[in-house]
Amino acid sequence: MTSSSAEQRLELIHDIETAIEAGSLSLGEAIRRIRTELYGMTQTQYAAYTKVSDKTLRDIERGQTDPRLSVLAKLLAPGGFKLSARFVPRRVV
Repeated sequence: MTSSSAEQRLELIHDIETAIEAGSLSLGEAIRRIRTELYGMTQTQYAAYTKVSDKTLRDIERGQTDPRLSVLAKLLAPGGFKLSARFVPRRVV
């Protein structure tokens, strides 16, 4: 874990959340920021910490895979994020 203050950590989490909501940050990029800026971990360390394979983490961070929601949830959870899916009915005009 990095030596950031609690306030700095909360600010970083808020920045990540805001960027995801705005569409300027992909989930893979958010995971990379959580891993590097919040925890200061290598991919190998973070993969072991979250119980996800190194290759899967690498592919997700690079945007080279369409991971299951359960995998994304594992990788986002250390940042305090929860991931869910919801059905949005199609509006026919």
